[in-house]
Amino acid sequence: MSNVIETHALTRSYGSRRGVTEVELAVAEGEVFGFLGPNGAGKTTTIRLLAGSIRPTSGWARVLGLDTWSQATDVHREMALLPSDPGYLPELTAGEQLEHLCALRGIARGAWRRLCERLELDPTVRIGKLSRGNRQKVAVVQVFMGRERVLVMDEPTTGLDPLMQREFLSLLAEARADGRTVFLSSHNLPEVERGCDRVAIIREGRVIDVSPVQALLGEHWRSINLVVDTPVPPGTFDLPNVRVLAAGARDIHVMARGDVNPLLRRIAALEIRDIAITTPDIEDVFMRFYDRSEPEAEAVPAAEAVPAAAAVPAAESEASEPEVEPAAEPEPEDLAPAGEVTR
Repeated sequence: MSNVIETHALTRSYGSRRGVTEVELAVAEGEVFGFLGPNGAGKTTTIRLLAGSIRPTSGWARVLGLDTWSQATDVHREMALLPSDPGYLPELTAGEQLEHLCALRGIARGAWRRLCERLELDPTVRIGKLSRGNRQKVAVVQVFMGRERVLVMDEPTTGLDPLMQREFLSLLAEARADGRTVFLSSHNLPEVERGCDRVAIIREGRVIDVSPVQALLGEHWRSINLVVDTPVPPGTFDLPNVRVLAAGARDIHVMARGDVNPLLRRIAALEIRDIAITTPDIEDVFMRFYDRSEPEAEAVPAAEAVPAAAAVPAAESEASEPEVEPAAEPEPEDLAPAGEVTR
């Protein structure tokens, strides 16, 4: 399978302020690729580089084998872009704005109607009168309404309610099934976990990890809480990659990672009244890359009984606000060439 998006040593600096540094990415055809990081990590800068909106300081980015800066016009023909803050015309209705975008991109008239129905967007309301969430629906409709081979999205579900986020994930799955390639930035961690094949984590302008979502989750610890009817024989949980965190007469809390089948066979031999197995969500995984002080689960002695809530700290997800990159005046030659439309 060939790579649709590639970057090599991709760097963009804003004078004394950090942008992104030596970003190395490869996104395969038909893949949904997540790009995770907090505000200011470099997500929007990377997307602007992929879209040919700004010029790299060094390194390069290619989409479908085309250089995103020198061949931006050709890249735009095959790319649909959802930027972090779309600049729609407030005096137009949502339908008029979408029809205008159809004309610019050579898309059939009214191609947006079915998507408006799915997202419960009223196309007769003026853009300037729409709520933040409904303006975001316009952006989601426009990125999916064409047939471009590459979809690039910056925080696509910002402002959407949970029902519409679920519909977005359905649209994402349909795009994957059609063989389209998707690159989306986010700090909506459940969105990435449910919708993406692989994820890159960016921190302070540098990509620090690229992994399949399931592999990323599988490397981390699962929490298993047991309620037993009879005492557990000594040594039951003496297995590799299994740690006993709390053991009472009836309640037992263990952590496990990797292959859990040996542990499940031991558990099957017990008189179990209740069991709860919690797999880590990507938020826990994500925070491990950002919290340098967090101890590894292996460091917890098996004999120590600690409260279950203290075993794996829960990380509160950030509010979904658009990422703000460092403000700097670009040099004239760093701006997208005149007359080109970034979509």
